[in-house]
Amino acid sequence: MMTNVELTEHGSEHYWGYHSNDFEGEFKILKDIRYCPDAGAFNAYRVYGTLISADDFKGEIEAHIASSDDYDSVLFNIHGFNVDPENSFMGVYNYMHGNGAGSKILGIPISWRNHWGKTAASYDYDRNTSAPQAGRELAAKFSAFQINAPSSIMCHSMGNYVFRVMAQNIELHSVAFDNAYMVAADARMDMFGTDFNPAAPRTAGGTGAPAAQTYLAIPDSELRENGGYDITQIATHVHVVWNRGDMALMIREAFQVGWGENVRKALGKFGDLAEEYVTLPYFQERVTFHDFSAIIEEFGIEHGYQFSDAVAELYAEHKAEDVVDLKME
Repeated sequence: MMTNVELTEHGSEHYWGYHSNDFEGEFKILKDIRYCPDAGAFNAYRVYGTLISADDFKGEIEAHIASSDDYDSVLFNIHGFNVDPENSFMGVYNYMHGNGAGSKILGIPISWRNHWGKTAASYDYDRNTSAPQAGRELAAKFSAFQINAPSSIMCHSMGNYVFRVMAQNIELHSVAFDNAYMVAADARMDMFGTDFNPAAPRTAGGTGAPAAQTYLAIPDSELRENGGYDITQIATHVHVVWNRGDMALMIREAFQVGWGENVRKALGKFGDLAEEYVTLPYFQERVTFHDFSAIIEEFGIEHGYQFSDAVAELYAEHKAEDVVDLKME
């Protein structure tokens, strides 16, 4: 699944690659994916596939899992910024054929058009333009995720912002994911805080946390209230996986200097502080924080640890949990 990427027709197939451009403003869904690492000069790799509808997509996933001994659940993946189609595709492929091979999890990449290849130089444009646009377009395709099979979603870095915008632009919320894994999340620290989510159910014992009063120029979607609440409307349980040593998330602080630490500081770097904002029982029952600081430091991975052995074990551990009770609430 991919967005804002030019699909070029090649017989009955379509393909996209490193040099693909913005296209039509909606997600396209492909099956029978094939990766060609060398389709010409200047990084001209291509990823081929057959274009299908959302309904066909759901049907094929359900049929594949029902008829296969290799898979029993689905894990969608939304990558972060500065990630091109090759790395989006190969990250999931390597997980399925590496440390995720025995988990029976079918990985499906969601590739959104960002300005890859420019490193930190594209950060502000992507968080202001590319990511919110991708989130709105994913919301328009929400029915594609409502499959009749166990499914979860993993969002890495700025992919968490895409996911949040998606959740806040769905016309009619319903649970589509058993688990949402927010890994190294480039997201506001108070995502599940009491004051930021006024629509979340209040019960006795819920107390407020300080709210930022002044903001530097950032996207309106960043300031839109109830981000955490809307996420819990489409995912039964949220797992925030964070690492105090994540230096890459300092980019967020650099672009949001000095105005409201609960917006400026990233959820994926300050998970312990973020958890202090989670004072409502509603969120305490639905959001779990996983401090991977020591584990990640041991292996020397600061930010791109979403497919590391330790996190892959987390996906396998929680995929089969009984979530019926919370889904029915």
